[in-house]
Amino acid sequence: MMENNRPLEEISEFRQPLGDMAHKLAARENSPACPACPACPACLNITSKKIKNDSTILARDALPLPLICGGAATRNLIITVPHGGRCYPEGWFTPANYLRARSLEDTGTDILGLVLAKAHRPCLIAQIGRGVVDLNRPEEAMDSQLCPDITRKIPSVYTPYIAAGYGVIPRLSAAREPIYDTPFSQTQAEDILASFHRPYHRMLRQKLDAMLAENAHILLIDLHSMPDPNRQFQPRKQMARQRGLPDFIFGNLHGATLPACLATTIDEVMHHRGENSAAFSWGWNAPYAGGYTTRFYGLEYNKQTDKRLSVLQIEVNRTLYLDKHNQLDSTALMAIARLLDRLMKKLEDALAP
Repeated sequence: MMENNRPLEEISEFRQPLGDMAHKLAARENSPACPACPACPACLNITSKKIKNDSTILARDALPLPLICGGAATRNLIITVPHGGRCYPEGWFTPANYLRARSLEDTGTDILGLVLAKAHRPCLIAQIGRGVVDLNRPEEAMDSQLCPDITRKIPSVYTPYIAAGYGVIPRLSAAREPIYDTPFSQTQAEDILASFHRPYHRMLRQKLDAMLAENAHILLIDLHSMPDPNRQFQPRKQMARQRGLPDFIFGNLHGATLPACLATTIDEVMHHRGENSAAFSWGWNAPYAGGYTTRFYGLEYNKQTDKRLSVLQIEVNRTLYLDKHNQLDSTALMAIARLLDRLMKKLEDALAP
């Protein structure tokens, strides 16, 4: 494997089809014609109701770094999208294994992150697929079945995930099928961490530190999407009658990473009628209370200062916008984006001194 030696300051572009969306949104930020629009098909260069959920295979040394969307961190909220990446290294997968690797993607979250980023609200979006490296796991969460040469002390909270096949380098697909035919050597595993895991978290820490220097209290929102087999591919009216997951799950490690006042703000926004949110259901912490991003940055990071860093994980039920043909409904996706944008604006206001 080749080492990725490009500087962190280089901000690589989205691969198609998001490249056109990114350019359109950048132009929108500089234009008075659409100043307050959180998302619309015209701004995103979406010309049809369906968005193809495609991916890209690139040479190992051409794989892109995470993308930071939005402008300078001048306010108090930042978004991360660790599982939205759709780029994969050439020659790593057979056709069957490639589909298995893609099954771990949080489909649609990279588009949502791109939409929700603002001039004052940065968003860090991973472009590497989760099947290559899980950025919502610590480096120490190494699976000995996949990387037998690496021995690290594993935090006990992540042991069940590793045993299930979902360590920092995932071993299994969403259907619990092997992603890789052969194990990784220590050199290969270390290269994956050095090339993708560390740059992502280094870029995030740089943004957090800059925001904490200007604000007494900031909020990190870690954005994900979740499967829901009980509601999958059902008409919207039938979904409400199915005993599945809610449309949104908010995670704060059962109150440990988010103050009660902000949790109340979220519930108020979700309850509010007339702003498209009343149609959505939501819950807290079950079955997703938060992963490594929530735990590390919410409980361990920046605890030596008087500044406060709160963390909220948001899981979006992708049955709301993903069909059986693996295409995304642009209308449904933009409705979710409008709700999340409104929610984030209320949280930004609540954090303001």
